[in-house]
Amino acid sequence: MESALAIAAERGYDGTTVALITERAQVPASSVYWQFANKDDLLAAALEHSYRSWRRDGPTWQPANYTGDIRERIGTRLENSLRAVEKQPEYWRLGLMVSLRKRSIKITAQESFLAVRVETRQIIDEWWQTMLPSGIGDQERLVRTLTHCYLALVDGLFVAHSAQPDRQLDDQTDILAEAMAHVVSEWFANPNVALSHEVAAPGQRKSEPRGQSEVDSKTKLLIAAEEIAANSGYRGTTISKICKQAGLPASSVYWFFEDKSDLMAAVVQRSWDEWFASQPGWDDPEPDQSWADALRNILNVSSRSLVDAPLFMRIGHLLTLEHAAEDVPARNAFIKIREGIEEQIAAWFERNLPTASTTANPALPSLLARSVIVFTDGYFIASQIDRALVPVPDFVEFVVDVLEWATISLPGVQEGTSK
Repeated sequence: MESALAIAAERGYDGTTVALITERAQVPASSVYWQFANKDDLLAAALEHSYRSWRRDGPTWQPANYTGDIRERIGTRLENSLRAVEKQPEYWRLGLMVSLRKRSIKITAQESFLAVRVETRQIIDEWWQTMLPSGIGDQERLVRTLTHCYLALVDGLFVAHSAQPDRQLDDQTDILAEAMAHVVSEWFANPNVALSHEVAAPGQRKSEPRGQSEVDSKTKLLIAAEEIAANSGYRGTTISKICKQAGLPASSVYWFFEDKSDLMAAVVQRSWDEWFASQPGWDDPEPDQSWADALRNILNVSSRSLVDAPLFMRIGHLLTLEHAAEDVPARNAFIKIREGIEEQIAAWFERNLPTASTTANPALPSLLARSVIVFTDGYFIASQIDRALVPVPDFVEFVVDVLEWATISLPGVQEGTSK
């Protein structure tokens, strides 16, 4: 089981084979089939074993660790979650990788992780309920929103650490813990106000039909690679499968691309370009609009679009989660896209945050930009793997409230300051 987890962390689900597992574990293949029906059964058992071990020993799961007021409890919880993110428990990594796959056949390891997710949400639900004051109406919606938003945050931190393991997350989580404590306290005091918003759903976007007979060979290859990668992931996508799907000879790939890696990097870039073209711009607020309201409008549209599972997000997350030693151009393309998004959002915050906030903490625009990416990465993951999903308006309200509080809870900054 340990060998299976280690290889899956390096190579993903499709790149993990019984031959590789037995070679690393130094056991004959017959010993695998004596214990497990197949590779999937083995990976499911390994995931469950890793999860139970982590839950038994990990401080995040121990109720006795959470004492004091709301600020202390949230701070402790987020600190424990951050330490878990840095340790990168393999059940978490493997579970996210198999669950982000689009497959028509059942994967036992995926089902195991979905059961873990349900159990995790129940535990976090109970944790929030221990802080609820008595007499709050509609507790179910309130607790559900807080649980899903917290899980989105820690999933997003997991991806962020996988993408850039050298980047320190403590400053970001310290600010978020303080802001979350303010928001949760206010939501508990005014639950009917916290979730009373009404956000009109945007019109359904109509995607242009892709008639392969009307496109050139290069585009046919890109479309075929997208379709296969959506179902089989990066390592399960091969030149032969792509060419068969596109109805083209293998030589056509090498006419346009150096190899599969170059082709898949182009797929990620193409998916990003298409998704970005449909998104609202990061325009500055209108004269009579606060930056928080402008941010709500932007995130309400962009978060909804994540449910459509843009391929650059799916492939990018899968590659980011792998511990692959080799340089993968598609992963590099995704990291570059993320860095560009972060720079754009940070510049937006720099222009629109209160002067007192940026003076008190010059790094605040960058920290908030990273937080937007972390939360939305987590919401994307939830939209792909969880059978229950908190509504976009509730998610956005929590995120924006937290980011807004982060700008006014700094030492020397008074609520209501403006630029």
